[in-house]
This record gives sequence, structure tokens and C-alpha cells, in this order.
Amino acid sequence: MPLTEFIAKYGERGYIVLKAILEASRRARIKSLGDFSLQDVKKALAERGINYNPSLLLSKLEREYGVIETSYKSSGQRWWRIIDRSEIEEAIREWEGEPESDREDPRLRLLRIQFYSINPHEILEVLVRLSRRRRLTRQEAEKLRRIAFQDLPLLVEFLEKASAEYPDELVDEIALAESILELAEELTVARGGKGESLELALRNRVREPL
Repeated sequence: MPLTEFIAKYGERGYIVLKAILEASRRARIKSLGDFSLQDVKKALAERGINYNPSLLLSKLEREYGVIETSYKSSGQRWWRIIDRSEIEEAIREWEGEPESDREDPRLRLLRIQFYSINPHEILEVLVRLSRRRRLTRQEAEKLRRIAFQDLPLLVEFLEKASAEYPDELVDEIALAESILELAEELTVARGGKGESLELALRNRVREPL
């Protein structure tokens, strides 16, 4: 599958991950393990001010597009080898050379930016950690309450707009948002045993548009 389809599908996020792969491969110190590691890519993204876990896109680049392959994997780290560097570089050049009018819908890009600014992976990690507790401490309950009233209303706003306007372009983000809501619901409604659904409550409380 041509790598241009990868960027066409994932837009600026796909482009940034490809750039981060090349940057990480230039800096990698342990070349015997591969061209770059997951941590190298995360670091390259962080230097651009982007807090994003690229694991899903790296997996797609390996399985569906065949431009990278796993060269080393352990419980603590994972490395890849670049199979076709020139194809990655060409895809990046094509994206950078596109006229602005040919790029993604600005509203689509804005929704993506707003979604990742909420730090959804971090929220999910917190909820997973809390779900493993048999009983929440007062501090943990307060953390869950802050997520419910500060972060989740924004997430619901995103989910409603993304599902209605860009269900194909934002399929990964929608799935992540749904997972967060489902887990938050389990932590509150299921354990509390009563009350309206958390998602419905949040939808009713949202006043300000995203």
C-alpha cells in the first residue's frame, strides 16, 4: 500500500510521526538493536511539543505499509528497522510541497488538535489504574471527579462532533474517546449502582462549545 495513502488518511498526525521516525533514526545510539525505538519517537514528538503515543501508527506502518519492521522487542522496549527510507522521505516531501488548499479540512485538523490537547492517553492510563482498585481513596475519588467534570465534558463535545462530521478520518480518536467514557462509566455508575449514565450526565452539563 503506498505510503501517500497513509498521510492522506492520517493527515498532519501521520506526517509528524514519519518526521519523528526519521529524526529518531538519526539520533539512535544503539544501532545494533535497530534504527529507532518507541521511546526515541516519543522524544522526537515531545520536542515538537506533542504529547502523543505513536504506537498505533507505528504498528500500521509495519503491518499495512511495510516501511518498517520490528528488529528487537522485550518487556521494556521495542525497536524498528526502516525498510524503505526513501519512501518515507518522498511521502514527507509530497506533504510539505502540497498547496495549503489541498491539505486537510482545517476544522478536521482543529478537532484533532483539541482532542490531543486533552491528553486522552494520560486520562485513559489514570482510569485504568483506578479501575484496578477495589476501593478508591479520597484523593483518588477527587481525581476521578476532576476528570469527570473538567476533561470528560470536552471529550464528549469532541466525540459528538467527530462522530457526526468525520467518522472515517477520526476513527482512532473516536475509538479512544469511547474507551475512556466506557471505563469512566464503569468506575462511577457501575460501582455506584444508581444514577443516570455518566455520558448522558456529561452531555446534559456541557454548555460551552469545544
